Parts: sequence; C-alpha cells; structure tokens
Amino acid sequence: MRSIDRWVRKAQNGDKQAFVRLMEENELAMYRTAKAILHNETDVEDAVQEAVCRAFYKIHTIRQPKFFKTWLTRVVINCCYDLLRQQKGLLPLEVLPEEGESEDRDTPLDVQRVLAELSENDRLILTLFYLNDLPVKEIAKMLSISEGAAKMRLSHGRKKFRETYETREQEAGISWRR
Repeated sequence: MRSIDRWVRKAQNGDKQAFVRLMEENELAMYRTAKAILHNETDVEDAVQEAVCRAFYKIHTIRQPKFFKTWLTRVVINCCYDLLRQQKGLLPLEVLPEEGESEDRDTPLDVQRVLAELSENDRLILTLFYLNDLPVKEIAKMLSISEGAAKMRLSHGRKKFRETYETREQEAGISWRR
C-alpha cells in the first residue's frame, strides 16, 4: 500500500495526526490552486482554510485514497467558487498589495506575474498541471470536462502564457533566445 493511501485510511479512521500530515503535504498545492482562482490574499487564505475544514468533515467520502490529491484540489476549487458567489454583488475594493504579502516562493516572480495576467481558466489549468503536478486525466475529472477538452485548455493556456511572457520580455528589452 502506498504511503499516501495509508495516511488517508488513518485519517478516515479518525487519526487527526494523519489528517494534519496530509494537509501539510498538500498546503502549497492548495494555496496555488486558490491563488489561480482568487486574487486577494485574504480570500485565498479563507478558501484554503474552508477547504481544510470541509476536507476534515468529508474525508470519509473518499473511496479510493490514491485520488486524495485530486479530491482535495476539487474541494479547494469549490471553496473558491463558493467564496466568489458569496461576494457577487459586493463592490471589490482596489487595494495595493500589502507589504509582506505571502508569495509562492518556489515559483519565479516573472512566472507568477505572467500567470496573474492570464484568464482564470488558463491560470487554473496551468497551475494544476505544472505547479501541482496533476495529470491531464485527473484535471479533466476535477473540472468535469473531457480529457480532450482539458488538453485543449492546457494547449491554449501554454500559448497564452508564452505570448504574454514574450510580450513582457520585449517590453523589458530582454531576449533569452539566440
């Protein structure tokens, strides 16, 4: 039995330490997923916190522990969309980023900036595939789309990322190509 399977089974049987370990191992993936959908750092933190709570109470519903990461990512996505639905109708305040704002330290700043400029669909699919290391098949299941549609979205996201990145390079007068 894989290690992750064992931890999920323990958590399903009420082992709180096993649950905490699963959350710690997936903390960065949850943050990246929420950040791909939400722009406000406070909203990202709220969505991740809500996802952890939901996961705690619903972990017993997982039938196949090998899909834990996919299941948890879906929980995060649902929490993000729930938060957006709650905020619909509220006027967003345009605020400058706070000093000391938490950033994904494993992803270079130029990549983070380009991802932030992309549409939500492009940002989400690229984050799930490249930053969270999820296979296309699981992403398709998670987003309730066909595998072909997931591949098309990934291809579109790559193209948009490349175009945006190259535009930024040209504006900055930087060329990495020879």
